[in-house]
Amino acid sequence: MPKVLSYTPSWLSRPSPGFDLFQPPPKSKSPSLANGSKKDKHTGPCRTIARRGTEVFVLAGNEIRWSDLVLLKDTSEELSKSRRKLNGKGKHSKSRSEGEDPVEDEGSADSAYRTLKVPVAGQIRQLVVSPRGEYLAILTTHTAHVAVLPDSSHLSVRDTGPIRVKTFQLGPTAHVLEQAPLASALWHPLGHNGTCLITVTTDATVRMWELNRENRHSFDEPALAVDLKKLANATSANEDFGASKYGTNKGFSPDSFEMEVAAACFGGLGLEDEHGWAPMTLWIAMKEGDVYALCPLLPSKWQPPSSLIPSLSTAVVAKAAAIGSASAALEEERRVSEQQYKWFTEIDNQEPLLAPGDTEFDSVEVYVRPSHPGPIPKLQGPFQLQLELDLDDDLEITDVLAIGAKLDDDELMLGEDSASDTDGEGLSVGVICLLTNTGKVHICLDLDGVEGQWLPARNSRAWYSSELIPPSLLVFETISLSPATESETSWPTFSPDPLSRYALFVTHDTGVFALSLTPWIRRLEDELTADVDAGAAFRLDLFVSSAKSLVDNPIKLSREQNAPQTHPSSVSSCIALFDSDLGYFLLTVAASQPYAAILDAPSAYVEVEPPPPRHHDQALIQHEPRTPYQPSYAFYAPSALPTFINTKTAPRHRRALNDEIRLSPHTLALMTDAHRLLSAETHALGVAAADLFRRCERLQDEFRDQIRRAADVAARIDAVTGDDEEADGGRGADGEGVVGSARVMQRIDGVRARQAELAERHERLRRRLARIAGRPLSAEEKGWAAEVHALAAAVPPAPASSLPPPNDGDDIVEDAAQVQAQDGEDATPPYARYEAVIALKSSLVAQTESVAAQDTEDGNGERGGGGADFAAEVNGSRNGRVRVPPGFRKQRVAAVMQLLERETALVDATAERLRRLSMLGL
Repeated sequence: MPKVLSYTPSWLSRPSPGFDLFQPPPKSKSPSLANGSKKDKHTGPCRTIARRGTEVFVLAGNEIRWSDLVLLKDTSEELSKSRRKLNGKGKHSKSRSEGEDPVEDEGSADSAYRTLKVPVAGQIRQLVVSPRGEYLAILTTHTAHVAVLPDSSHLSVRDTGPIRVKTFQLGPTAHVLEQAPLASALWHPLGHNGTCLITVTTDATVRMWELNRENRHSFDEPALAVDLKKLANATSANEDFGASKYGTNKGFSPDSFEMEVAAACFGGLGLEDEHGWAPMTLWIAMKEGDVYALCPLLPSKWQPPSSLIPSLSTAVVAKAAAIGSASAALEEERRVSEQQYKWFTEIDNQEPLLAPGDTEFDSVEVYVRPSHPGPIPKLQGPFQLQLELDLDDDLEITDVLAIGAKLDDDELMLGEDSASDTDGEGLSVGVICLLTNTGKVHICLDLDGVEGQWLPARNSRAWYSSELIPPSLLVFETISLSPATESETSWPTFSPDPLSRYALFVTHDTGVFALSLTPWIRRLEDELTADVDAGAAFRLDLFVSSAKSLVDNPIKLSREQNAPQTHPSSVSSCIALFDSDLGYFLLTVAASQPYAAILDAPSAYVEVEPPPPRHHDQALIQHEPRTPYQPSYAFYAPSALPTFINTKTAPRHRRALNDEIRLSPHTLALMTDAHRLLSAETHALGVAAADLFRRCERLQDEFRDQIRRAADVAARIDAVTGDDEEADGGRGADGEGVVGSARVMQRIDGVRARQAELAERHERLRRRLARIAGRPLSAEEKGWAAEVHALAAAVPPAPASSLPPPNDGDDIVEDAAQVQAQDGEDATPPYARYEAVIALKSSLVAQTESVAAQDTEDGNGERGGGGADFAAEVNGSRNGRVRVPPGFRKQRVAAVMQLLERETALVDATAERLRRLSMLGL
C-alpha cells in the first residue's frame, strides 16, 4: 500500500493558478435556473475530471477547462520565485504602484488553462477521454456529445481566449430528455483507432457508436443497438433485439425495475497479458444487485493486441477437442463449442488490414467482425453471488470494475522456449468488484470464466434450454469503507490505478480510499495452479480466512469542508497518474476545491539514483504528512446584500435608503429580510472563523507536544553523552568524568570490541565444526561406502559388529541393501565359502599328516628289501586302500597350500580396509 508523502501542494492551493482552474465563473447561472427548473437532484456518477497524460479536463460550474498539471506547477513556482525576489529587493510596492507586476501575474494565471466552448445544454455530469486522446465524451443526465480535442500545443500559446471545439451531438433521437437517462459511456478497448463508443442507459439498452468525423450519420444513428430486456427473454437469434425508437409507447414490465442499469465496464483494457475474451466482454451491473455479461461485443472493425488471436485460438481449439472427445458432454456445451469454433475460423481465415499506428513507423492489424453466428451475443446472467449478502441494508449497486484474467503463457507457447513480455504477476481468473451506495466493496471471483456465446438460429437443430445452471460469482471478500451515508445523492465510484491492475481507488463522500488486492493474488494463484489436490480444501479454507486486502484513506473529506448550498457538494471521481515531474499523484474535486495527495511510488517505478552521502550537514527531519488548511468558501464568497437590495426593493423606495431611517411597515420588512440574509452570512463566517480558531488551538497543542518530545530526546542525548552528570556535579572515582563526544566514542569502541570478540568466537566455532563434520559425501563416496558395508555385512558377525556406524547411515544402509539385492537371492554368501575353505583346509591337513606318517613308516620298511614293499602294496590293495605315488601327493598338497594362502591374503586385505575405514569415521 503506497504511503502518503504529502497532501495538496501549494500550486493547487489558494491563491494560485492551479486553484483558480477549479473555481466556477463568478457570473454564471446554473443550467437548472436558466431552464426555469429548480430541481436538480442527480442520482448518478459524477466524473467531472478526465485526463490525457498529465493534461486534465475539469468542469468548473458548467464550463470545461483544459490545462496541464506540469504547466500549473511550473507557473506557480515561477510566480512564487518572482514574488520572493521582488519582496527581497523591496520593490514590491513600487511595482504595485506602476501596475506592471499584477498584470503580469494575472496574465500568467489566465494562460495556465484554456476554456473549451461546447454547445451543451444542461448540467454536465461525466467527462470521458478516448484511448488515443482524440475525442472527449461529454455526458449530461440524458444527452451525450462528442468533442474533438485540440492539440496539446495550444496550451503553450499565451492566449487567454476560449477555444471553440468541434462538437457532435450523439444520438439526437436516442439520447434526449424523453428517453432513459445515461448510466455509463465507455470507449471500446478494441475499437479501431479508439473511435468506438458504447453508451448504456438505465433502461438496459446498449448502443455502439462507430464514430467517423467525415460521416455525420455515424453520430446520429448507432451501428448496433440492443435491448437487454428483450435479449434476456429471447430463445432464438432471429428475434428482434433492437432498442425502442423515439416516441414508441412502452408498457410496464417487471424487468424495467429489476434490470435498471447502475454501471457498466469492459472486462479488460486490451493489454498483451490479458486473456482473449476479457477485452470483448461487457459487464453490466444492475442497481438491484444482478450482474450480466455480453461476450463477444465487437465493432465492425477492431484491432486486437498481438496476443489476443493466439489466446483465442488456444482456448477455442482446446475446448472443441475436449468436448469432441467427451461422450458425456451436454448438447448445449457442444452447440456453444461449435459456435465458437465457427466464429474463430472466420477470423482465422481473414487477411488483416494494415493500418497506421501511433507513430509513422508502426502499423496495426485490423480485423472485420465475423458475420456468423451474429453480431449480437447471448446475454449471460444473472450471475449468482455464492455468498449471503447483508440484505438488511438498502443494497444498491453504484459501480462495477472488472479485472481480466491473466494470459497463460505456458499454454499459449505450448512448451516452447520463448521470452515472455509479461512479468508473471496476475490471477488466472477474473475479478469483479461491485460497489454499493453504503460504501461496501464486494470482491468477486469469476472462477468459470466468461466465453463467447450466441443464441441458436431458428432453423437450427439444437434446442436452446433456459433451465441450465446459471453462471455464478464467488464473493471472496467484502470491505466496508465507511459508515452508511444518509445522503440520497451519494454515488461512490471506482477509479483505476495507473501502476497496478490489482489496485484501485474508491471515491466516496467522506474521501478517497485506496484498495490493494496484491497481498493475496500470488497466494491464490499458487493454490489454483497447484498440481497437488490432497488437502486443497483445508488450505483454501485457511487461505480465505487469512487473506485480506489492504485499505487506506489517503484523502479525507469532512462535512465542514463542503461549500454552501449554492454550490454542488458532490465529490468528483478521482484520477490517479504517475509522472516523473508529478510523481504518484492522486486528485479529486469537492465543492469546487481541489484535494490531492502525493503517494510513495513502488520501488519498481522509481528511477535508480546514486545513494546520498553518508554524512548529512542538516538534521534528518521526519514528520507525518498532514492535510493543509483550506480557507472556507465563506471568507471569499461575495455578499448577497447588494443583489438583494437591487432585486427586492422597488425603485421608488431605493431613494429612501440614502435618507434617515423612518419607521414604517416597509422599512420593518426590509430590515427583517436583510437581517435574515446577513444572519446566514455572518453565521457561515462565524463557523469558518471558529474552525480556524480550533485549528490554531490544535496547532498550539501540537507545537507543545513537539517541544515536549524534543525535550525528551534532548534528555536522552544528555544521558548518552553524560552531560546530565556534569550538570549534577557527578564525577568518577578519579574526579574526572568522560562526557560529550568522548563518552559516545567510548561506548562505540566498547561495542566494536564486543563485536570483534563475538566474531572471533564465531570463527573458532566454525573451524571446529568444519574439522568435526567435514564436507558432505559425494555420490561416488556414498556408493563406495555402501559397497563396503555390504561386504562387511557378508563377512562373519564378529568383525562387522566392531565397525562404527557411518554418518549418513540411512542412505548408505539403503544402498548396501540394493547392492545385496543385485547379487541375487541364490548366490552363496562369502562367509559360507570362507567356512567351506576352512573345513577343506582342516581335512586336507589331516590327510597330509596321515600321509606323512605313512611315508615315514614306508621309509623304514624299504631298508629291509623290495619284497617287503611289494607285499605291503599287495596287502594294502587287499585292504581297500589305494596307494598314491609320493610325487603326485606333494603336487596336490602344494596346490592346496597356495589356495589357502590366497584366501588368507584376501581376508587380511579386507580386514585392513575395514580398519582404515573405521579410523576415517565412515
